[in-house]
Amino acid sequence: MVPLLVDRPRMRGPVAGTFWGKAWCDRIEAAGDYMDRLPLGRSRLRAGAIYDLTIAPREVFAYVAGEELHEVLVRIAPFDEERCESLARSCTGRIGSVVDLLSGNLGADALEVLIAPGLGLIPEPSEIRFQCDCADYAGLCVHGAAMLYAIGLKLDMDPSLLFVLREVDQQQLVTQVTGAIGQMALEAEPGSALPSEDLASIFGIEVDEESI
Repeated sequence: MVPLLVDRPRMRGPVAGTFWGKAWCDRIEAAGDYMDRLPLGRSRLRAGAIYDLTIAPREVFAYVAGEELHEVLVRIAPFDEERCESLARSCTGRIGSVVDLLSGNLGADALEVLIAPGLGLIPEPSEIRFQCDCADYAGLCVHGAAMLYAIGLKLDMDPSLLFVLREVDQQQLVTQVTGAIGQMALEAEPGSALPSEDLASIFGIEVDEESI
């Protein structure tokens, strides 16, 4: 089996250090229902207890060591097409490339939309379900809590896995975002200009109404 942590099994400080990894960890730490188990889960992760973690569409599987080795499956609710289109519309003009999207190298307004509760790519606690073969029948066992942090750490290593998990094609999302500008222009009446508020939102500029 392959441990998730090899070079830093006793790491200190925040679990994640990149935009997507931190966004994931911030969301789970903001969930009041998780608070009792998260410290133990974080300690389990830092002890190097996660093995063979695999992220697939809408689910994450790993072995988590405790007194025994437990199989843990985390399921994520679908990120449906309507929500993806809403996210793309909200990001119109704010994302220029897949590289910027994956690296989180975007403006604060775009980043805020991408992780917005109920809209962005980071799931809400209500969208997450756990399955573990341990004897703890609580909504979140310590092994599940360790998995939540492990996912954040994995996104730190490879942010593209978030798009795999949510079944969102990052290139398609960027295409939808850039294509929305053209669609707005097509929908405008012939000979008319885009509304100044749309120009401002797309290009991030202030438009002088008297100059249009």
